[in-house]
Amino acid sequence: MRSAGRLHRAGPLVRFVAPKVLQCLFVVWATYTVTFLLIHALPGDPVLAALAVRAGDAATTDPAVLDALRAQYGLDGSLVHQYVAHFVALFRGDLGVSMATGYEVSDMVARALPRTAAVAVLALVLGFVGALGFTIAAYLARPRWLRSAVSQIPPLGIAIPAFLTGVVLISLLSFQLGWFPASGADGFASTVMPAVTLSLPTGAIFYQVFSAAVFEAGDAGFVRTAQAKGLSQPVVIGRHILRNAVLPSITIIGLQIGYLAGGTAVVETVFSRDGIGRITVDAVLARDINVVTGVVMVVAAIYAVTTLVVDLLYGVLDPRIRTRVAATRAPRPVVLEGADPA
Repeated sequence: MRSAGRLHRAGPLVRFVAPKVLQCLFVVWATYTVTFLLIHALPGDPVLAALAVRAGDAATTDPAVLDALRAQYGLDGSLVHQYVAHFVALFRGDLGVSMATGYEVSDMVARALPRTAAVAVLALVLGFVGALGFTIAAYLARPRWLRSAVSQIPPLGIAIPAFLTGVVLISLLSFQLGWFPASGADGFASTVMPAVTLSLPTGAIFYQVFSAAVFEAGDAGFVRTAQAKGLSQPVVIGRHILRNAVLPSITIIGLQIGYLAGGTAVVETVFSRDGIGRITVDAVLARDINVVTGVVMVVAAIYAVTTLVVDLLYGVLDPRIRTRVAATRAPRPVVLEGADPA
């Protein structure tokens, strides 16, 4: 109650930001809890699974050695103790050591994250620009059948599986034409095909938002007024229609950054690219608890921070939110008893 009262007495900006920060912290905690429960619900001994990956047929089954390894990785206590200890370590920035490889999880993430980020950023740009182009083309298409035909193309990006798109691109652009490498993460050329594969579903989502906003703005009164004043079509589209259509996409950008940060597992596997998604898949197969938890928490933190930044940016750019925040700053009029309110 005391903290709620302090929050109520705080400035409007604090009251706008504080709940969003608390939501981000809750998302990170809930992600850790769900990940911890799922990874411990899998059958089998995680130490034996990690040793099988690390040593193969030469993996030891000596109970004394296994008990020592469980103690080394903090798996000898109760689930509650492991839950708390691991969470405290993560809060301090200690992601632990991989049981399957022996490397620091933080080093593995530091090597893989830039590769995933390069693909994600390029996919986001390609999806955004492509969706904007299809939206303008659909808006300018005068025949009804042509507009309908153009509008049916972007949703195919969601309907076609990513692995199928990746295989087709490898077969066509790599094996037949030789334009791009089929695998690896060396240079910009190896980033193009994975980014194109991810940009198709991303662009389809952007198109849904753009098309709804553009066609709604195109029928608005201020657009008809601008056209009546004799403004050219490019000016009307760029200055009036797209300006109102791009604003709702800010929220989608935040969501897509979170998706692209953690949803690249299939694409990175198809293109044999060592990124966040690839090491997560390998860690799940090896039941490498530290790697799985560490990677998931890093992705959750990226998603939470991105969502927070997008919410704050949306509040700055959207005049309706600025008006509500500014309205809470104005003092309420005090009406004395018996006085005329007017």
